[in-house]
Amino acid sequence: SHTLRFDLTTISLDVPDKILALGYFDDKPFLRYKGDNRTAEALTPRFKGHAVDETQARETEGLWKEQLRAMLAEVTRERSQDRGLHTIQVTFGCELHRNGSTRGFWHLGYDGQDSITFDQKTLEWTMAVPSTKKTKNFREIYASKAAQVKTFLEGTCPAQLQKHLASSKNFLLDTGPPEVKVTSRKYSEDSISLTCCAFNLYPPVAILVWLQGGKPVQQQTFGSGTILPSGDGTYQTWVSIWVLPGQEPEFTCCLRHCNRTIDAPVFL
Repeated sequence: SHTLRFDLTTISLDVPDKILALGYFDDKPFLRYKGDNRTAEALTPRFKGHAVDETQARETEGLWKEQLRAMLAEVTRERSQDRGLHTIQVTFGCELHRNGSTRGFWHLGYDGQDSITFDQKTLEWTMAVPSTKKTKNFREIYASKAAQVKTFLEGTCPAQLQKHLASSKNFLLDTGPPEVKVTSRKYSEDSISLTCCAFNLYPPVAILVWLQGGKPVQQQTFGSGTILPSGDGTYQTWVSIWVLPGQEPEFTCCLRHCNRTIDAPVFL
């Protein structure tokens, strides 16, 4: 499954165009939009300079600026809180499941409270806390936005998600092949650790194992156990093994990634 998500924060009318939006593709940040200077900045090197960022900002800017700030204005007026600092925080987006179906989500909060969730099927807003007069008014304010939100969740967002999937596939070749590096460290006269690190992994799916005589070894191995982001849009992982002095040539590190197998022997 794949996910496209936006986290937005807008501050009350005393601070014009104070909107901060962060976009996430499969939980990886790829876009930052600032309303004060109206710029969209790519956070993932593989997408920098690519039309996806400009398209995302252009297609959603109207939603961010017009709807979100209009909602804030209406809420503050309703509560007689036109002055002072107030915020609306919104998390919304869509998921693409393995069977091809999609599901949208939209959660909203005002000043860190009154969390509201949009029900895509019933087109109604539900409250996360017991209803009061204020929360009832808050929900009624958003009722008129249901059709616009539904259109975004069922049409615009899935289309943007498909664009990201296509773009990520096109950029796979630009990352280059994975890199595997083996290092050794002597801790005592009878204890040596061999560490195998795999870099430049994308997508983040890989198997890294130690082989002894061509067969996988699980005993005396330790490592991160997870594939971690490198900070440049690629991923890395590592695994170590304890061996006896003189056994090093018997071991090989094996990486399996995207139908590719890389064997890295130990060089003394």
